[in-house]
Amino acid sequence: MIERRHYAIVGSGHRTTKLWAPAFKRAPVKDLGELVGICDANPERLKAAQRWLDINIPVYTDFGKMLDQSGCQTVIVSTPDVTHDRFITEALEHGCDVITEKPLTTDERRLARIVEAERRTGHKVEVAFNYRYAPYATEVRRRLAEGIIGELTAVEFQWCLDTVHGADYFRRWHRRIENSGGLLVHKATHHFDLVNWWTDGEPADVFARGSRRVYGTQAAQPAHGRRCSDCALAATCSFYWRLDDDRRLAALFRDAERVDGYVRDGCVFDEQVDIMDTMSVSVRYQNGMLLTYTLQAYAPFEGYRIQFSGTRGRLECVFPEYVVPEQELSLARRQSARVAGALEELGTPALGHRDYDTIRLYPTFGGVREYTVPRETAEHYGGDGRMLASLFDDRLPDPLGHRAGTRAGALSILIGVAANRSIAEGRTVSLAELWPGVFNEAAGADTAPKVEP
Repeated sequence: MIERRHYAIVGSGHRTTKLWAPAFKRAPVKDLGELVGICDANPERLKAAQRWLDINIPVYTDFGKMLDQSGCQTVIVSTPDVTHDRFITEALEHGCDVITEKPLTTDERRLARIVEAERRTGHKVEVAFNYRYAPYATEVRRRLAEGIIGELTAVEFQWCLDTVHGADYFRRWHRRIENSGGLLVHKATHHFDLVNWWTDGEPADVFARGSRRVYGTQAAQPAHGRRCSDCALAATCSFYWRLDDDRRLAALFRDAERVDGYVRDGCVFDEQVDIMDTMSVSVRYQNGMLLTYTLQAYAPFEGYRIQFSGTRGRLECVFPEYVVPEQELSLARRQSARVAGALEELGTPALGHRDYDTIRLYPTFGGVREYTVPRETAEHYGGDGRMLASLFDDRLPDPLGHRAGTRAGALSILIGVAANRSIAEGRTVSLAELWPGVFNEAAGADTAPKVEP
């Protein structure tokens, strides 16, 4: 019989109340672990989380006190990205293992502190890359591992965030690059990790361009308010969002804002917005493979398209997530009208739900083969549940390497960090510049990035 571990969570916001804490109420997590504490610096949000989750466990506003008193063995970090390194390193130094939400952290200096603490303490960090676990992503990994297109030479990857999901990053704490590293770190860490995992690739250097074209002050009107709930343009703004329409988020953030001033329904055109919404990245890998990646945060549909080129053929994948079936300017209607659609070409929706997605193989010298993958409707298309089962049970086999540690988390964020620097400085940035020794196979103190004060 497996020994049940004690877990504690830091952060009581969206992911904690929707994924992590509820998981302890149902199998397999409830049979493998016990939740012994939740910490948040905001006591009002903690109270709201308790009420929403209907749980009776100790809560803390002091992270150190939770580590000392709860008896936790593993800490789940679900806080704003810029704080991850603090909670990860403190947990490691207290003798705990860590599961952290992506991204691992936001820059190379914070990464250095995590790597050094993990090596010094001997405890482990795992990154919750739920996209890896979705059946469609798993099938892509399996097919590429079979070598069906030979040696990989190039990858073309287009990711579209729509005007519901994409816009939301510009009204929350993510809107500040100092908090999130921008979408090239916060969001694209998922995408870069998928490419690294799918291809067993090691990124070498990065060149990028980016801009802000739709959100921020350049699109603001004089009457726009600081937040949606007190905006004079509420009746006409296409991005107007009523916080109170989402009972869970309203419970977590409406009363809590008087404590820390955090506004959940910030205006997407506010002057505080300094992250980009349009990005293009070119990555060269150690084996010579080239990645061309684009991210747009205001698309009329949501989903991704990726093409893998190899010496023996080409693998094409289109995964639509949402599309609005007819023209609609109201954000509330866009939220309710979104349906998963079949996209023959990204942007040309054949509307309606479907039961499967396809992966197409085009051999170099002719022919086509199509693989089908059953579509799942569970959170993140079946990824969340499978990830929970894997992270909480070390006994499960992992033949495709779904579980991700510090190195995988580091390589994915370093592409984004390098891209941000490339955009700022107009030059190609090497990952070795950010993390000297990153490609040294011998794991030792001399291969870690330099820890700076």
